[in-house]
Amino acid sequence: MNTNVERAQEHRGEMPVKVEIHTERFLLRELTVGDVSLNYLNWLNDDEAKKWIAAAAVTKELSDLRQYVLARIGRDDLLFLGIFDNTNGMHIGNVKYEPLDIVHGYAVMGMLIGKREWRGKGVAEEVIQHSAAWLRQTWGIREILLGVAKDNHAAIGAYEKAGFKREQTKRIAVDPELSISMVLHLDA
Repeated sequence: MNTNVERAQEHRGEMPVKVEIHTERFLLRELTVGDVSLNYLNWLNDDEAKKWIAAAAVTKELSDLRQYVLARIGRDDLLFLGIFDNTNGMHIGNVKYEPLDIVHGYAVMGMLIGKREWRGKGVAEEVIQHSAAWLRQTWGIREILLGVAKDNHAAIGAYEKAGFKREQTKRIAVDPELSISMVLHLDA
């Protein structure tokens, strides 16, 4: 069997790969600059997002957001997916795996459910289940890691429902006074 690195090289190849992951309710696909909209910018200006999303603090203008997305397109060390409603194609959020370390078999995840009406509706669990399975099958990723603020109880609950465990790891740095690390082990 090929190593994770060889599988990733075969998968990426010479031509750009179009990643599309279909779930029951959503299409997950690589985010493009064309997906950057005023709605997306408004998600980052939301008071809840400002509390929990690091990029929200530095993204003030549409041009900043376009530059943020553009800087991530085509990189081999990350997977940045938009979450789109299957029924109407509406962009409702994002999931990002950065870094994506195929050599050591792990990825660090961040998620934003931008559309308020989708929060608390099981989006995280569904998106994580399907994107994690894709990462495991495609690149041999065995662990997904994240850091989350201790007082972000909604996110912690959603991540635990998706199978994450509170677990210390040396792969990501968190301030133990403010945050916890969580790990999702993807068994073969």
